Amino acid sequence: MDSYKLAVKFPFQNPSAIKAEEFVPVFHRWIQSQALPGHQLIDVADYDHVHEGPGIVLVSHEANIHADQGYGKPGLLYRRKQPTPGSFHDRLRATFTDTLKAAALLEAEPTLAVRANIRTDEASFLIFDRLLAPNSAQTFKSVRGELESFLKGLYDLPSVELTYVEKPEELFEVGIKSSRSLPTSTLLERVGRA
Repeated sequence: MDSYKLAVKFPFQNPSAIKAEEFVPVFHRWIQSQALPGHQLIDVADYDHVHEGPGIVLVSHEANIHADQGYGKPGLLYRRKQPTPGSFHDRLRATFTDTLKAAALLEAEPTLAVRANIRTDEASFLIFDRLLAPNSAQTFKSVRGELESFLKGLYDLPSVELTYVEKPEELFEVGIKSSRSLPTSTLLERVGRA
């Protein structure tokens, strides 16, 4: 897989208790302190008015980080925009690493009225590249082995369930389920070895 426009989304543990507007000042503070290493944090965009849309977006040169509302499943979405060096496996590792770093920052955020805890037993892997990664069985076949191998290492499990439904009119997406939800800190420790 040649695309670098990879994305990962983890759902929030208690989405109904979290107010989208609370992310705006949090993301502005992250810009002021440049809180996410390796990212030039630039701006915040509020799309909370869009039903099941991109939510609150922290824009950086390298990626967009969303308090996402897509498909009625609120969560943290990290979407890579700039190339990362290396193989598809290297790009997977980098994308999951940056997603988990953003998740850890969010979970440690003291100003949110309700902690934005992340569920890691479910996730979505997406590719925002209709040219190089159309939503087709062929794309799934080309990424499945590498994705499955990476996730088994990340979760330290013999198997992780991948779900794919071919929907040519939508972006390529694979659902991920594991038998347990691990702390983001545990997954951050493991991601370099996955």
